[in-house]
Amino acid sequence: MSELSTLISGDLTQFHFMRPLWLLTLITFGLFYKTLVKQDDLVVQWQSVMSKNMVEHLSLNQAHGRIISPNRLFLVFTILASIIMVGPTWQQQASPFFEDNSELVIALDVSESMNKTDIQPSRLERAKQKINQLIELRGDAKTGLIVYGGSAHVAMPVTKDKELTRYFLDVLDGSLLPDNESKPESVLKPVEKLLSQVKAPSTVLMLTDKTNEAAIDKLTKAFEQQNHQVIVWAIGENASSGGNGEIGLSESQLNTLSLLAKAGHGKMIPFTHDSSDVELVYKQIKNNLFAVNDSALPWLDAGYWLLFLLLPIQLMWFRRGWTLQW
Repeated sequence: MSELSTLISGDLTQFHFMRPLWLLTLITFGLFYKTLVKQDDLVVQWQSVMSKNMVEHLSLNQAHGRIISPNRLFLVFTILASIIMVGPTWQQQASPFFEDNSELVIALDVSESMNKTDIQPSRLERAKQKINQLIELRGDAKTGLIVYGGSAHVAMPVTKDKELTRYFLDVLDGSLLPDNESKPESVLKPVEKLLSQVKAPSTVLMLTDKTNEAAIDKLTKAFEQQNHQVIVWAIGENASSGGNGEIGLSESQLNTLSLLAKAGHGKMIPFTHDSSDVELVYKQIKNNLFAVNDSALPWLDAGYWLLFLLLPIQLMWFRRGWTLQW
């Protein structure tokens, strides 16, 4: 049922036929149907030897006035069969042989502001918890880790080892850096280093509570010609939603973080106390990969669902005396 619901929820604006040439079979079936109707028409068969009125009075054509007849069901059958063969579709699906070669580079802000306690125990600790949830959701996907404040450094190269990622994540804090001032633009060099060999569209995930104009300008230039995206995970309570007052993230701060994400073709995901923000981040990562690789993804053939309509029609031909009424 999940496959059917996914199919129905597709984008109907992309509706097309996978094998449109099979529509030509409707011409052949139409001619054959016309021949069957003509063969059962007694008026046509006998009009050369007697009048039409006489034939109609002398003949007993039981199928003439019936809604369901072999000829009409044959016409329905051929139309449905032709639609199945042309392959109607409006949605793409991930191939079972599709390999995810993209990378996720996590850039964690460990500057002084991340020690604020508007979300307990602190913004930094909650950010680590969120990263662990995301890693668990992604499985063995490729992940790298960058720590930044006033400067940025590769804390862990790209790996598929979830446990190794967790280990490096646990020891990260602001004491590792000489400068605790947050400079998001500093992540560009280590990001470029980690993504230098990747061929698939990838994602840079920045977990932070602040940014600046310099970072937005530099990210705009750096990602202008890139297929990669930047997702900004805003770590902090939303002050405007009734959080911990002035120590939370203001609407202005959230808007600035949103601009940072847009500079890298991505979105800003606000912090939530449940796992909904984790799921949004995960979905955004996947959407970026599939959006760029649309040409490589197969179309989902929706025609086979019509087979369930053909089965009861075919069963009619096993009914005793059915074929004798042609």
